[in-house]
Amino acid sequence: MTQSTTRLLFREEDVKKRSFLVAFCYLIVGALSAPVSAQSVPRIQFEKYKLPNGLEVILHEDHSTPIVAVDTWYHVGSGDEQVGRTGFAHLFEHIMFMGSQHVP
Repeated sequence: MTQSTTRLLFREEDVKKRSFLVAFCYLIVGALSAPVSAQSVPRIQFEKYKLPNGLEVILHEDHSTPIVAVDTWYHVGSGDEQVGRTGFAHLFEHIMFMGSQHVP
C-alpha cells in the first residue's frame, strides 16, 4: 500500500465512524442474543389412573369448548423390533389409523 492509500483508509473521521458501527453491531447482536425472560407455564389439572390390565389413563377435563379429544400412546415401536422381524410397528400404525378387513 502506498502512503496516500494508507492515509485514506485510516482517516480519523472514518475510524470513528467504523468504530461506532462496530460497537453498534455488537450492541444489537448482544441485545438479540440475551435470554428471554421465563414465562410462567400454567399448571394443567389432571387425574391419572392405572387399570388392572396395566393401561395408564390420564384424564383432563376442559369444559371451555364442546369438543372431545382422545390421544392414544403406546410404549412400543420400531426400537423394540428384533432383527429379521422389522416393520411390524409401522404395519400396526397403519392398521390403527386405516383399519383392516376385520377391523373397520
